[in-house]
Amino acid sequence: MITAFASPSTYVQGDQLLKQAARYIAPFGDHGLLLADDIVWGLIGEEFYKDLTADGLKIEHIHFNGESSPEEIDRIKAIGEEKDAKFVIALGGGKTNDTTKAVGDRLHVPVVIVPTLASNDSPCTRLSVIYSANGEFLKYQFYDKNPDLVLVDSSVIAGAPVRFLIDGIADALSTNVEAQTVARARATTLLPLQTDQTAAGIALAEKCEELLFTYTDQAVAAAADHVVTPALAHIIEANILLSGVGAESSGLAAAHSFQNGLTALSGDVHRMSHGQKVSFGTLVNLILEGASDERFARYLNFEAKLGLPTTLADLHLADATDEDLLKVATLTTQEGETIHNMGFPVTPRDVVAAIKAADSLSRRIQGLD
Repeated sequence: MITAFASPSTYVQGDQLLKQAARYIAPFGDHGLLLADDIVWGLIGEEFYKDLTADGLKIEHIHFNGESSPEEIDRIKAIGEEKDAKFVIALGGGKTNDTTKAVGDRLHVPVVIVPTLASNDSPCTRLSVIYSANGEFLKYQFYDKNPDLVLVDSSVIAGAPVRFLIDGIADALSTNVEAQTVARARATTLLPLQTDQTAAGIALAEKCEELLFTYTDQAVAAAADHVVTPALAHIIEANILLSGVGAESSGLAAAHSFQNGLTALSGDVHRMSHGQKVSFGTLVNLILEGASDERFARYLNFEAKLGLPTTLADLHLADATDEDLLKVATLTTQEGETIHNMGFPVTPRDVVAAIKAADSLSRRIQGLD
């Protein structure tokens, strides 16, 4: 058996950290690219740019168009070549991060991730989720290394709407559920090395879940008031570092495959965030693995308390037909999807059954029938 563990070279988290960011970035060179969309640029990007340049760095601001697509990656790579960029910085959310990682990989320069949200675990991973220009899931793209530097300013995370923190909690909640599924199946991890789990990877996934069940109420309250507290710091670390490294080094299973499978449909379901879709996917994962009533209820009640989707109606799929669900299930079980880490064959029919069962049981437990 060969095991492997991967993580960013350096992870730094703290209050008002962006004011000091140049000291951590400067070792990579004196000039590079900064990707940010218009919203992030207006909120904090321009000030961050001024701080970096005031500290002696030459920074080229690149407007990010919003989709981690092959076309956008090609466009930004060409700018990086023209400017001879020595590093590339992502300032924003998951798709900004994924695009930046792809650009850095193709330019062979260091990647710096500066997340503005704790809504997902993309900042720390060595992969990108690639979508078409129209937003349809295309593939996971893997790299030879994780980001070189992840800078997390707790005050920036606290300044965002609290719903984004809750989205990240939903994504992080799947980490240990899927990690334990992979462990039971003795399947390989998400690393592009075809390797097994390390004890370290599993320990981080378990610690991630422990922090979520211990500090979420306090952290959500702090984020709602836009203040930084120790509890919020714990949840930021769980959402970004422990979930990212834990999931990558321990593996994914059905929860994330279900999220990808939803791209088979159009409509209001795509108003839901990645974390919101994964939250229902976690319940599907639990049904497929044959979780006990008690175990299923523990995760369901945690999600329901946060207002996360726990039924098809919550996903705007109350009127989904069996044909619609089969489309989702077929894409969920396509070749290469992580649902095949369950440890037993999973067919589209199995997934349709699990979706319906999760919906029905959730409604029954919550008294919604």
